[in-house]
Amino acid sequence: MLFARRGGPRAQRLLLSLLLLAAWEAGSGQLHYSVPEEAKHGTFVGRIAQDLGLELAELVPRLFRVATKDHGDLLEVNLQNGILFVNSRIDREELCGRSTECSIHLEVIVDRPLQVFHVEVEVKDINDNPPVFRGREQRMFIPENRQLDSRFPIEGAADRDIGVNALLTYTLSPSDYFSLDVQASDELSKSLSLELRKSLDREETPELHLLLTATDGGKPALKGTVQLLITVLDVNDNAPLFDQAVYRVHLLESTANGTLVTMLNASDTDEGINGEVVFSFGNDVSPNIPEKFKIDSNSGEIRVIGNLDYEETKSYEIQVKAVDKGSPPMSNHCKVLVKVLDVNDNTPKVVITSLSLPIREDAPLSTVIGLIVVSDLDSGVNGQVSCSLTPNVPFKLVSTFKNYYSLVLDGALDRETISDYKVVVTARDGGSPSLWATASVSVEVADVNDNAPAFAQPEYTVFVKENNAPGSHIFTVSARDVDAQENALVSYSLVERRVGERALSSYVSVHAESGKVYALQPLNHEELELLQFQVSARDAGVPPLGSNVTLQVFVLDENDNAPALLGPAVGGAVSELVSRSVGAGHVVAKVRAVDADSGYNAWLSYELQPAAGGARSPFRVGLYTGEISTTRALDEADASRQRLLVLVKDHGEPALMATATVLVSLVDSGQAPKASSPSLAGSVAQEAALVDVNVYLIIAICAVSSLLVLTLLLYTALRCSAAPTGSMCGPGKPMLVCSSAVGSWSYSQQRRQRVCSGEVPPKTDLMAFSPGLAPGLNTSESNEHPQVNSDLSGNVSSNSSFALHFFLFNVKKNKFEECQRLVMVSSLRRGREVRKCLLLSLLLLAAWEAGSGQLHYSVPEEAKHGTFVGRIAQDLGLELAELVPRLFRVATKDCGDLLEVNLQNGILFVNSRIDREELCGQSAECSIHLEVIVDRPLQVFHVEVEVKDINDNPPAFPIIVKTLRFPESRLIDSRFPLEGASDADIGVNALLSYKLSPSEFFFLDIEINDELSQSLFLVLGKSLDREERAEINLLLVATDGGKPELTGSVQILIKVLDINDNEPTFAQSVYKVQLLENTANGTLVLKLNASDADEGSNSEIVYSFSSDVTSAIQTKFKIDPTLGEIKTKGKLDYEETKSYDIQVVAFDKGIPSMSGHCKVSVKLVDINDNTPKVSIMSLSLPIKEDATLGTVIALITVSDRDSGTNGQVTCTLTAHVPFKLVSTFKNYYSLVLDGALDRETISDYKVVVTARDGGSPSLWATASVSVEVADVNDNAPAFAQPEYTVFVKENNTPGSHIFTVSARDVDAQENALVSYSLVERRVGERALSSYVSVHAESGKVYALQPLDHEELELLQFQVSARDAGVPPLGSNVTLQVFVLDENDNAPALLGPAVGGAVSELVSRSVGAGHVVAKVRAVDADSGYNAWLSYELQPAAGGARSPFRVGLYTGEISTTRALDEADAPRQCLLVLVKDHGEPALMATATVLVSLVDSSHEPKVLRTSFGASSSEAALVNVNVYLIIAICAVSSLLVLTLLLYTALRCSAAPSGSMCGPGKPMLVCSSAVGSWSYSQQRRHRVCSAEVPPKTDLMAFSPSLPQGPDSIEERQQPSESEYLGKVGLFSFLASS
Repeated sequence: MLFARRGGPRAQRLLLSLLLLAAWEAGSGQLHYSVPEEAKHGTFVGRIAQDLGLELAELVPRLFRVATKDHGDLLEVNLQNGILFVNSRIDREELCGRSTECSIHLEVIVDRPLQVFHVEVEVKDINDNPPVFRGREQRMFIPENRQLDSRFPIEGAADRDIGVNALLTYTLSPSDYFSLDVQASDELSKSLSLELRKSLDREETPELHLLLTATDGGKPALKGTVQLLITVLDVNDNAPLFDQAVYRVHLLESTANGTLVTMLNASDTDEGINGEVVFSFGNDVSPNIPEKFKIDSNSGEIRVIGNLDYEETKSYEIQVKAVDKGSPPMSNHCKVLVKVLDVNDNTPKVVITSLSLPIREDAPLSTVIGLIVVSDLDSGVNGQVSCSLTPNVPFKLVSTFKNYYSLVLDGALDRETISDYKVVVTARDGGSPSLWATASVSVEVADVNDNAPAFAQPEYTVFVKENNAPGSHIFTVSARDVDAQENALVSYSLVERRVGERALSSYVSVHAESGKVYALQPLNHEELELLQFQVSARDAGVPPLGSNVTLQVFVLDENDNAPALLGPAVGGAVSELVSRSVGAGHVVAKVRAVDADSGYNAWLSYELQPAAGGARSPFRVGLYTGEISTTRALDEADASRQRLLVLVKDHGEPALMATATVLVSLVDSGQAPKASSPSLAGSVAQEAALVDVNVYLIIAICAVSSLLVLTLLLYTALRCSAAPTGSMCGPGKPMLVCSSAVGSWSYSQQRRQRVCSGEVPPKTDLMAFSPGLAPGLNTSESNEHPQVNSDLSGNVSSNSSFALHFFLFNVKKNKFEECQRLVMVSSLRRGREVRKCLLLSLLLLAAWEAGSGQLHYSVPEEAKHGTFVGRIAQDLGLELAELVPRLFRVATKDCGDLLEVNLQNGILFVNSRIDREELCGQSAECSIHLEVIVDRPLQVFHVEVEVKDINDNPPAFPIIVKTLRFPESRLIDSRFPLEGASDADIGVNALLSYKLSPSEFFFLDIEINDELSQSLFLVLGKSLDREERAEINLLLVATDGGKPELTGSVQILIKVLDINDNEPTFAQSVYKVQLLENTANGTLVLKLNASDADEGSNSEIVYSFSSDVTSAIQTKFKIDPTLGEIKTKGKLDYEETKSYDIQVVAFDKGIPSMSGHCKVSVKLVDINDNTPKVSIMSLSLPIKEDATLGTVIALITVSDRDSGTNGQVTCTLTAHVPFKLVSTFKNYYSLVLDGALDRETISDYKVVVTARDGGSPSLWATASVSVEVADVNDNAPAFAQPEYTVFVKENNTPGSHIFTVSARDVDAQENALVSYSLVERRVGERALSSYVSVHAESGKVYALQPLDHEELELLQFQVSARDAGVPPLGSNVTLQVFVLDENDNAPALLGPAVGGAVSELVSRSVGAGHVVAKVRAVDADSGYNAWLSYELQPAAGGARSPFRVGLYTGEISTTRALDEADAPRQCLLVLVKDHGEPALMATATVLVSLVDSSHEPKVLRTSFGASSSEAALVNVNVYLIIAICAVSSLLVLTLLLYTALRCSAAPSGSMCGPGKPMLVCSSAVGSWSYSQQRRHRVCSAEVPPKTDLMAFSPSLPQGPDSIEERQQPSESEYLGKVGLFSFLASS
């Protein structure tokens, strides 16, 4: 409401301003319409009369007319409907030309009174003019040697439209050679040019036809086109061109002489002799090529003239050159690669030797099984033999020497899967067609013990009822071993461990052969709920293998324990004294019992046996609480001694029970035993004992709670200070298994320890056992029962309250360490076995290599005589002493005596010079094959001696200096082939790298063929310019890859031929000039400067205007053709034309001529030479002071003949006046009201209007007007204060004057006349005017009737004051008339005293101060008039009364002890009086009867006598409750602190015991569910979790996050009681 009050006036002012502005705009005539050009006759423009706020009926009487300047009758108004419409054709281009803004200004004039409205009709441009080029075709001549990115200007199009409709976009028809470049200037005009993107070739494309399209931005878009015809001028720039850079030919080695090898084709696109081509071999071909081949110089045919031998030379590389007959001649090169093909005519041979069978299935990979030798007499591909095996076998072939293979193991063997393999070896050569041969071998696999016995599942759960027979069979385990014979024989045994204080073998045993598990003794659920152990299965292999399985034996509870009574009822009866005055529901006693069983067997119920004879007992017992209470109020008919027999029964099958006897003695209220009587003494003793017990109980609770708090704090400190290790608190992730009374079981999938119920608050009597599990035993358990969570969720009953027991199987820590040691020992054993197998394999491989005779040596060429090659005898495994006896000898084919063996030391050495180039030529592989032969017995060894190439041949070029001639018009990326160098070496030594001396014009490109031969090209990287550089010297260096490197070089001399390739270039593409509009004729505008890098006539430049300049430019400016000076020659008028764009062309005198372009942009600057003019008209004076904001007072017109800034006029007013100027149109202003007027403050304003233009210096003019303010009724009558308070006594005289109101109005004359009236309303059931009235002129207020305070304490109403203005204004004032109370009501008695006397019985034995009765009275008055006091009238005869009355309370009490002298009947007269003036009173009579003490009711004595003993007991119980509350609060605070510390600690899932255990909770029907909250961990900081810990979970206050708990308060309260009882019992 406060916001509304603050925002209300502001919002009202804003709304008022908007309304005034709208009214002012309507009155000022500021209207804006728009109409598209070319609109048809009669097109609707606007409802001008309606928008101006004129009625249609007054258009003709007020002489409505529309006037326009210089626009004829384009627009007219229909006086019948006031609509403005199009009268004749409107052409925007004709009306406004290229002006951005185009509008028709209308002056609407009406008389009676005179009003002038300004209406602006904007003429919207439509897209009715397409882009237009100056001609339909533009011709261009471009030499074919023009460089890339050269630019050629073209003329653009023009569009008469404006804005988006004139915004032109250009597109060029697709072309590989040219792209369109569009550059926009500041004035948004565009310069177009063609940019060369691809080199021109006249022989390929002599002419190009392009289509340039200009599209405007209108909708729909209009287009204009021009044809671009480009003629390409020819130059001699084409060298002969081969079809291929490399020709590849394959010939059989048996090809006959004269056979055509290939026919070369080189073409030259030039004409005449420039197109005639001559073929020849290159200068650097090898000497054997002319002996084998010949070439025809005219046709380019290459034929065979010699015999081709594949074994002699496998391939030929022929360099061919093609030269044209031009001047200077141009040449090109190609390469012909002739590859000689071998003929395949020999079948491979396969021999399998040295088989090692059978092979064990655990044999390591790469074990050698057999040796395979293949051979083929062919060479090359035909002699390359590849071997393959039968697919899908675990073997592979490994090449050990040329055509030597080993059959080795490539995959794991498993005899149980495959016991025998048939392997087929296929040898296939590379000929076409291919030839092949096969050989087969059978590989048998021997068995080993590699499979351990396996159980069907890793864990079994067994359920056994307790009290089973000794030696009973409880389960059978079975494991299977897939091995054979003794490896498959399985025996079973227990994994021994301790179960409590006894060995596992004392509980169960397993049969070694059958796997049957027997229970050796009866199991007791109360002693052992879960027995978890492992059974081991071992085979008879060597070494034996085995595996374990876990058995979880759950001992199901049987109902074998009867309920046991607690407390004094054990071994005897309980005696209780009960007063007969107690009501229904009084608790007499409570029977307490427990049951050692669990689940339903431990769920106890209590029943009260019926009394003998079938009499209905007045007592009952709680079904589950055991509380004995009364069912009704006791009476005299009930026997004084009641013997109650309570039957305590569990829910087992069959149910067991116990009985408790409670003796209840009923005593009368008046027969409470005396302190000296035996019964009283016994009662007092029992109560004292109970008090003592309660005191001790308080002390015990405090001690236990303090110890618990201290333990939790110490535990928290240890947890926070301990390192977050996952194994600190024992094994991780134990599995919880839960039991119900009906024997249902489930697995916990997430293993979180939580004591909870799925839908109800946590149980108060749950016990959780948390033995630990060994690490690593929980990884597979969660995956074995994935359905548990979905099957068991949400099945917990809300009525369950019995105890649950949770069990975990525990594997000792030393067992885990023993497993770790076994794993380490096993790893060490396997490592030794692997090393043994590896060493054995290496020895066998070395022996096999020695036996097979595979030796490989290497020796560099040019090695000296006697150079050591190898210890051949030692490497072959021959003794030196047996070389001569066994006739050791070395044979070689076609290599003479290059190598020899010293028989004294068995060393192979160089005997004579070895030249690799002479021995093997250019062959990549070069070796000397030796056959070593020994007799006795005969053995043949193969020795391969590789001749290593050394870098002894430098690269060599055919010539030392090579001269090349290039016209400077050659295009970038032009390629010129170069002849490379040759190197007689091979491999890395012959791997040549080329480097060109640094040059900004050329770079070297190297292409590598398939045979790794290189083709060199000199590539033009930058355009040549003869004027810049006439000659270029380059050095080409070839470096081989040897160490040290050898190099060869050739000098390349490039001569650049000159052509005319430079066009005139301006210093700027756009020149910008500014001129004053009055610049004199002959004034220099700009001097252009264009340069041409050519010489002679090619560099002489002529300037001229472009052919597309307008005639206005030619009349205003001129240009000097030689100097390039542009001068004015006509008068420049800014108002006529603001800017000129002049296109200038510079031509050189070359043939063909080349030109350059630029644009000169001349912008005229306006001069400020006109003073603004101000006119004030249409004054509307005087203005009423209540005129709304925005009211138009006068119209002001300003004008300035200048343009731009000089013609922009701004108007200002005198400061601090409530008026403002509002621009209604261009240079039209309205003087409007901008602030509230108050005639009483200021009645006249003098306003000065100043008009100032934007020139420099600025010019201005002023005009003034006097504004008079007229008075209106704008002030309402005002009271001195908004509210008056009047006090009137009740019972006033009718028509009495009670108050006078007065209001003042600051207006004058009739606006200041004030009249008063009541604001009528209802007062209860009556009208206000029936109570009060007000005089209309004087404002006097009269009370029309007596007022009654008891009926009406406050009369609140409003008086209105109104003036006589039109419309009248008024205000209200509030009167609060308080009716003052008069004492006109006597006190009135309440209760039975009304209309009669009150009778009371009082015992004579009461003492002083005993309250006998109380007199109650009220007074209808208020304040002091209703303040009552009580007085006791004196007795008749002046006798002193033994009673008194409270002065203000009215309570009658005794003043002394009553005696026999007092009259048995007393009549007391009490006077009740108020404090009014005068005081009013009333009397009350109280009859008091005195009775003796013997007649006092027994109830009073009995209750009073028992009060002292009960008070002591009550006090003790109060202290007990306070102590329990304090301890519970401390416990809750401690748990909250612990929870906060746990939440703030690092989220380590394994810091405090098993990772994420889950507790599963039980319901009354035996169903189970998972708990997803309330984690409960029981652990120790340094040792594994204990197996005998017990955690109680008493009920906690329900949190706000449990909706179910809030919905069941009764059960939460019940569970809290049971939890408290369990806690106290355990303490």
